[in-house]
Amino acid sequence: MEVDDSTRLLAKRMRAALREAGMTVEEAAPRAHMSVSSLYRKLRGERHITFTELTYIAVLTGRHPSSFMRDVDA
Repeated sequence: MEVDDSTRLLAKRMRAALREAGMTVEEAAPRAHMSVSSLYRKLRGERHITFTELTYIAVLTGRHPSSFMRDVDA
């Protein structure tokens, strides 16, 4: 399945949120109920992320899920 610019922007915002929260992918992945390799692929924008996965990352980083979605389609 092809990813688009929106997916890549979402991945970029998720990477920034994890970095700001001081969390590594290795720490975040099990807490977000996914494998480390899967989270890496999603954070590189190579795979789509589900709303559930986005919600897990939002909780881990202390953000609301909508904060990742602002202006995604702009």
